[in-house]
Amino acid sequence: MTNKQSGNDDDDDGIHPVVARLARIPAGGNFISCCHIVPESESKSSTAMPRLDLYYNIISPPCRVVLLFAKWLKLELNLIELDVLKRDHYKPEFLKLNPQHYIPTLVDADGDVVVWESSAILIYLAERYGAADDDTLYPKDIALRAKVNQRLFYDIGTLMRSVTTYYHPILMGGEGKLEDFKKVQDAVGVLDSFLSASRWTAGDHITVADFAIAVTVAALDGLLNFDFSLYPNVHRWYEQCKRELVGYTDITKEAAQRTQAFLERFRAMRAADQQQLCEQQRTVRQKQKEDGADQQHQQQQQQQQQQYTELQTQPRPGRTRNTAPDYARKPDESARMATEDLD
Repeated sequence: MTNKQSGNDDDDDGIHPVVARLARIPAGGNFISCCHIVPESESKSSTAMPRLDLYYNIISPPCRVVLLFAKWLKLELNLIELDVLKRDHYKPEFLKLNPQHYIPTLVDADGDVVVWESSAILIYLAERYGAADDDTLYPKDIALRAKVNQRLFYDIGTLMRSVTTYYHPILMGGEGKLEDFKKVQDAVGVLDSFLSASRWTAGDHITVADFAIAVTVAALDGLLNFDFSLYPNVHRWYEQCKRELVGYTDITKEAAQRTQAFLERFRAMRAADQQQLCEQQRTVRQKQKEDGADQQHQQQQQQQQQQYTELQTQPRPGRTRNTAPDYARKPDESARMATEDLD
């Protein structure tokens, strides 16, 4: 597989397995976001190597599913790595391909087809490039196909969801809830029952469902160090996947290394964002404090002005309402004295 990284920055990049449901990225052509059924006449493998572009990041479990299945089919992929932390998946050229900005996104240039959602990609590759004389990877028989589909939906809606729900608080620096871990155990218990009577998850032959579930179980093992000893059928099947899925160990190992680098970058960025938020809040509080001081000063000045005005309008003590000067009162005084003389 050839590999080129989107953008010009050479820093390590990637998406965490849990952020995987927040991490599935987009890209022109015909959009297929669900299972696209290719007619049998078109499903035969071509002798010429197809041109298949995969927008991906290896630390995303759904991306690893597609990598594993492509190896099984011996398909050569042109790998285009996207860094979610740098928001590569929101670049205009990618949004033209996939408006949902998800990874993995597969572009089959030969058929002018764009597919995202890992399960949809598995089905497309199985039908388009699977062996013409062997449909066991994704059976044509309706009943068998329904069983495979059920296993795929179980992985998406139950197993992977339980893992991500439990691990997300841990990713954020907290602790997972006990009730959420119980849901993980219940989901693994269901998988154990699937495997109780068959070699693979949907029967005696490997199917696309095994590739999807195997990556989820690997994430469960790597992230949580889950104890599979209580689930003997899952343990047996998991060891079987490690042995028989081409590239499984190498891809899982690389993903673990890249995940560690991602977590360091993610936590550093999160700490920087939190620090910036604190600084912004500190600035806002300081501004509010200054504004409050200014307002208080203005109120004090207004009160002082009001008090001064009131003092100016109040009468002086010891003065009567008749404030006329003495000389103004003299005529009345003289008249009184004259009257007294007459008496």
